Amino acid sequence: VARAVKRRAAAQNSVEEEYLLALILENEYENNDKCKKRLKEYCEVLKNVTKEPKKLEEKLDGICKDDKTIEAKCKESETKVKAKCTSFQTELDKAVKKGASTLEDNDCKKNERQCLFLEGACPTELKDKCNELRNKCYQKKRDDVAEKALLRVLRGNLKDKNTCKNKLKGVCQEFNKESDELIKLCLDEEKTCGDLVSKKEYKCKPLKEGIDLVLGKEDLLKEKCLLFLEECYFYGSNCETDQPKCKEFASKCQKENLVYAAPGSHFDPTKLKIRLAEEIDLEKLYVEAVKKGIHIGRPSIKDEVALLALLSKSDAQNTFKDQCEDVIKKKCGNFKEHIILKDLCSNKTITDNPKEKCEELNKELTTRILTVSKRIEKYFAPANVKEIIGWHMLHTFLGERECTKLLSDCFYLKSQAPLEKPCNNLKAACYKKGLEAVANEALQDKLRGKLQGSNRTWLETLQKNLVKVCEKTKGESDELFVLCMNPIKTALTVSTDLRMRAVALQEHLNEKRDFPTEKDCKELEKKCEVLGKDSREIKWSCYTLKQHCNRLKSIEHLEEELLKENKGYLKDENSCKEEAKKRCEKWFRRENNKFFSACSDLELVCKKITRNVESKCNILKGHMETMNVISEIAKKEEKICEFWAPYCKKYEQNCEKLKNGGKDGQCKKLNKKCKSFLEKEALENKVVEELKGSLSNVGECNNTLNIYCTQLKKAENGLETLCKSKENTKSDIKVREELCEKLIKRIKEKCSKLKDELEEVKEVLEKKEEKYKKIKEEAEKAMEDANLILSRAKGPDNNNNKSVNKDSSDTPKEGKGTTGFKLVRRNAKVHVTEKELAAFDLVARAFDLYLELKEICNHSLKNCGFKKECDCEDPCKKIQGICSTLEPLKVRPHEIVTKNITTTTTTTTTTTIKDAKATDCHSLQTTDTWVTKTSTHTSTSTTTSTVTSRITLTSTRRCKPTKCTTGEEDEAGDVKPSEGLRMSGWSVMRGVLLAMTISFMI
Repeated sequence: VARAVKRRAAAQNSVEEEYLLALILENEYENNDKCKKRLKEYCEVLKNVTKEPKKLEEKLDGICKDDKTIEAKCKESETKVKAKCTSFQTELDKAVKKGASTLEDNDCKKNERQCLFLEGACPTELKDKCNELRNKCYQKKRDDVAEKALLRVLRGNLKDKNTCKNKLKGVCQEFNKESDELIKLCLDEEKTCGDLVSKKEYKCKPLKEGIDLVLGKEDLLKEKCLLFLEECYFYGSNCETDQPKCKEFASKCQKENLVYAAPGSHFDPTKLKIRLAEEIDLEKLYVEAVKKGIHIGRPSIKDEVALLALLSKSDAQNTFKDQCEDVIKKKCGNFKEHIILKDLCSNKTITDNPKEKCEELNKELTTRILTVSKRIEKYFAPANVKEIIGWHMLHTFLGERECTKLLSDCFYLKSQAPLEKPCNNLKAACYKKGLEAVANEALQDKLRGKLQGSNRTWLETLQKNLVKVCEKTKGESDELFVLCMNPIKTALTVSTDLRMRAVALQEHLNEKRDFPTEKDCKELEKKCEVLGKDSREIKWSCYTLKQHCNRLKSIEHLEEELLKENKGYLKDENSCKEEAKKRCEKWFRRENNKFFSACSDLELVCKKITRNVESKCNILKGHMETMNVISEIAKKEEKICEFWAPYCKKYEQNCEKLKNGGKDGQCKKLNKKCKSFLEKEALENKVVEELKGSLSNVGECNNTLNIYCTQLKKAENGLETLCKSKENTKSDIKVREELCEKLIKRIKEKCSKLKDELEEVKEVLEKKEEKYKKIKEEAEKAMEDANLILSRAKGPDNNNNKSVNKDSSDTPKEGKGTTGFKLVRRNAKVHVTEKELAAFDLVARAFDLYLELKEICNHSLKNCGFKKECDCEDPCKKIQGICSTLEPLKVRPHEIVTKNITTTTTTTTTTTIKDAKATDCHSLQTTDTWVTKTSTHTSTSTTTSTVTSRITLTSTRRCKPTKCTTGEEDEAGDVKPSEGLRMSGWSVMRGVLLAMTISFMI
């Protein structure tokens, strides 16, 4: 993103009053009446938005004090402003006589500044020359970027012209697509290499002086390290006379943990080779140019007409046809291998007699010139584009794409007479747009959320806010100063500019939002975030983009997750879907949004992932074959195996070609040849775990390692082999020192990512802990309300015995077994209630979240073993605090208590027999014993109850049974002496057990 920079040191100082008056009055300073009217209007409007103009600019207080002051200033301005214009005109004439390549930086800074303030006041004298100067300065800046790019790509190849030309031929094949200036430099290798060889030292002297200054001032070291290390990398090898102390400087920076990572220095064998432009960080050069108002876009591919027009500079004496024939005859020999001109220049018929071909090209050129001219006119209407348009009158409503396309056309065709002035106006307009874009954005950054509105007071409020911002920022650049001196107009300008940016972004979103690349997401999401605060129009397009970008990240995370275990889950779509489905169910249950987008359409996602993995496998295989990895192992086993083995481990189970590939695949061969290295590495990893906390430096590591090696002398686990030398020429002490150096290097590499990872884990744990506590509390309350408890289920590790298991733990035991739990009712009921269902759900969620937290804790606490080495005590302290207090739901031990309760009821009934004939019975006393209830209570902490009821009737008779009766005339069933009665039809109350089994691996 562009930022306003202090482009000119003078901009920070107070502006002379004459420049300020020239800026406000423009060409009305010469007419006293018009001057007073213009100045009075300006001051009145200014006082409406700020009561103290001097806060905006000190000299405005003197100009706008009262009517007398205004009148006096108008009298003075006529002579003073005119004098400034006349004086500057002489300086300007000298500057514009120089070519773009010979202009000094100061020529541009000083003269562009005066043009900005004085051109509006003296347009007749200054307009044309200021336009010419600006265009030359603009072109100089673009040319500088192209030269820097070539100096970077040719580093170490600028000893002489021939070395340079040999390297340049290969470079230009790719650079032809990057910018028009690079294309031009590549068309003339002889001149380009001559210039570059002579200029190779121009970066050396300032670099040497800068490094010497910083080496003498330690307080500047951290600030300047990366800047100078980058320049050392790209330009240091070209320096012969003024050699900067790059090695010494790099060593000091390394002590401060500041290391420059060159573009492409991290080689990923699963990705295609990076482009040359990425190798030299061309994008960064372009970003730096944007800060100076220069936008360099990639031009469209040019044809032979455009290139010949560039090479054939026509004028009044020489037409394109004449120049074309001359170029083909004299220069075609240099272009027989040129990607665009080779067909034309390899055709002997054309090179021997180019007249006919040049006439054909001339017709094409004439048509193209007319088309470009009309397109330029369209953007500048109603102004006359065939005359130079003043800077303050230039429209800047062209988009970056329009500027890139038309400037590119002008670059090749401008030398053809009809396009000269239209192209000069276009270049000036695009330059103005770039400079104002930086200034506008600097103001917009301070006014976010206030740049759009619909009520009556919105614009007035914006103007007042703008004045406050300008009080602090006006000195950052001349363009900012000019904008700030007219807050009324500028308020509309910045608001309109924002709307134009939003429109341009909307166009990009329309093209990219549905199928964005990783680069699109990075670029467009940032713009959406910035512009979305003031633009409603882009809201839904930005939302759609965000959804698709989240999907991309989610798919990437899922791919990494399925590759982790090296089990071949991504060898085909079905394996992917099967495994992904299981994991997605777990993530959905845990409300893990990280994978939500990927899990929503596994059919499509698995197709994409498996294709992506297949592509990576093919690229990996290709790199291994091209670089002869297998044959190189014999020469440098450790280096090769250390780099390539992890990639093979990650991908070979998913790629048949890497594993087998006919006979033996590349990875299978590599694993065989690296067997001893991999075994040794596994032992070293065990040692790393043992030496946690002692790997900060070699001395500390050695001391701890010596202790372990003494203890390991009698060990048989293989670790003792690392303590001893296998070579007669090397002592055991030396072996241990080397091992420590290697382990410390490995930990430093781990530390580069670990601190950020632990900070992220800390934040995740804090959020999840809070969530877990809330759900746990709700689950406990729900169990209490539903009269339920959580108990261990019967299983191999926790078998239910009839006696109480007094050793049962309240929390799950650590171990590899699977432990089951049951949610059990205290009282038996027939139906499952809503409260019980709610409890079931909350307990499941609580346990699931607990397990997730335990997984995170186990992994992060293991990494926290290196908190001393990686300087991450703070996040580890927080993680330790959370993990140590993490407790699951209380689990009751499973116990069975059996109680027999017998209730005996004795009833005595006396019956008088009135009929003597009916009896030989002498005992008329009957004792009935009722066993009314036998209860067996099986409970887990008095929680389960199984109830069985039985009634037994015992009748004792001392006589032969006759028509005797129990006196219970309504009792059902037959009575037999000395026998029990089991009640037929008696319903045993059903005991209902609500059980939830949760199995997990502790």
